[in-house]
Amino acid sequence: MSDTKKKILVVEDDDSLRELVQSRLENEDFEVVTAADGFQALGKARKFRPDLIILDLMIPKMDGYSVCQLFKAGEMAQTPIIIFSARSSPDDVRRGLDNGANAYVSKPFEAPVLLGKIRELLFPEEWAKEQEAAPKEQAPSPVPEPPTAEEESKEEREVAEQRTMEEAEAKARAEAERKELEEQERELAEKRKRLEAEAKTRAEEERKLAQQRTKEEAEARIRAQAEGKRLEEEERKLAEQRVQSGAEAKARAEEERKRKEEEQRLAAQRAREEAEAKARAEAERRRKEEEERKLAVQRAVLEAEDRVRIEAQRKKLEEEERKLAQKRAKEEAKTKARAEEERKFTERRARLEAEARLRAEAERKRKEEEQRLAAQRTKEEAEARARAEVERKRKEEEERRKREVEQRAKEEAEAKARAEAERRRLEEEERTHAEKRARLEAEAKARAEAERKLAQQRTKEEAEARIRAQAEGKRLEEEERKLAEQRAKEEADTKARIEAERKVKEVERQLAELRVKEETEAKARAEKERQIAGQRAQMEAMVKARAERERKRAQAEAEAKARIEAERREFEEEERKLAEKRARLEAETKARTEKERKTQR
Repeated sequence: MSDTKKKILVVEDDDSLRELVQSRLENEDFEVVTAADGFQALGKARKFRPDLIILDLMIPKMDGYSVCQLFKAGEMAQTPIIIFSARSSPDDVRRGLDNGANAYVSKPFEAPVLLGKIRELLFPEEWAKEQEAAPKEQAPSPVPEPPTAEEESKEEREVAEQRTMEEAEAKARAEAERKELEEQERELAEKRKRLEAEAKTRAEEERKLAQQRTKEEAEARIRAQAEGKRLEEEERKLAEQRVQSGAEAKARAEEERKRKEEEQRLAAQRAREEAEAKARAEAERRRKEEEERKLAVQRAVLEAEDRVRIEAQRKKLEEEERKLAQKRAKEEAKTKARAEEERKFTERRARLEAEARLRAEAERKRKEEEQRLAAQRTKEEAEARARAEVERKRKEEEERRKREVEQRAKEEAEAKARAEAERRRLEEEERTHAEKRARLEAEAKARAEAERKLAQQRTKEEAEARIRAQAEGKRLEEEERKLAEQRAKEEADTKARIEAERKVKEVERQLAELRVKEETEAKARAEKERQIAGQRAQMEAMVKARAERERKRAQAEAEAKARIEAERREFEEEERKLAEKRARLEAETKARTEKERKTQR
């Protein structure tokens, strides 16, 4: 085996059996972790990561099948699992293996069988070698030497330990079998109670069904009697309606004949009125055409006069606008010339300002030079005795510089005078330009005033044209009003004719409605007769369906009784098997007790 201990998780709710298995596995050099229910098993498996899991099926909080499924569906999918349970039926074994278990060991168990399964799953190669070497190890051994007292004592201890372990295993097996029997008895008791409850429920349902069947049959008889009476009453009413319909048909035929005579009279009257209306409409059309022709001639004359007057005004305004445009062009040329002079003046001023800035810069440099010379002079005064000759030359240099300064000051005064004269000249030019600008603005105002007067004159002429158009519109509206009155009169006549026609149509519609009503009543009578026939057929079908339901119910009751009898026999068979198993276990327990008593003796 490997030097590292393998970890095994034992999940068992019986404390004595759990401790027994733990002790036996620790003696075999395994590291064992135990859990008493399903939740503990999941938590300890996540914490300790065992190499193998021994899992009981009947554990609290969560059964072994569910725990096995969770292990195989999660991170422990590759960990081998041995089902360790007293439920050893083929169905239980198959269910455990289907849920992911790798082996199945039944209780009561044999320790070598459990250890063999563990070695087979944890050390498959070594276990295979041991199985191959097993026949070789069974060769005849030499005659052993007589044991010593120490060996005999040790052997007796081992026998006592073996006996103790076997007793614990027997107790565990007996306890597991007892629990299994109790569980099966409890399940049988629950099943018996459930079957008894189902039998009571079925008996109650059968009683209710019998009552309901009796009630339905009484209701069906009452309904059949009522339906027969209703059908007879409806047939009598249908006969009366048929007689009444014949009388109404004769009356309608007489009304139809009178209606046709009235229609012929109205058609002749309508033809006369239509001929008169056509004659009036033709005369009215001719009168309207004559009036429209006269109005068109008047409108054409007025439009021609307006066009001539508007054309003359337009030419006059175009001439004035042309003159104004020429004057404006001249003024714009003058403005451009003044702008050019102002631009040159601005350039000259910029040039003089640049010269003034250059002179200011030279003056600043001169002042800096004087400051530097003053500092130097202070220094030379401190060294006057040592540099007498230098002082003389410095004085000469200062005199020369003073003369330069005076000359520069004179030049600056002359430049200032020139700049002042230039400034005065520029101011004079600016004043001249301002006067010219004021004069141009006055001329522009005068032109604007002239344009405003022209606009006023144009507005006045447009107002006069609007007044004339309004007068013409009023005259046309008056003529249209007269035409509308005449048209309204004609429409009133037409409406009267239409009303007469509408009344005729209303009479026709009423007659058509009567005809439709008769047809509907005939269809309704036919539909009612069809419904009565259908209801008869439906009642017959209901009687047949009820008989079929009764037959099926009787068949279902027979099947239910047969099923209950089969289940009762099955329960009796299971109780008999349990009784035999209980007797066998009691016999085995007595035999083990007798054996232990003999051994102790």
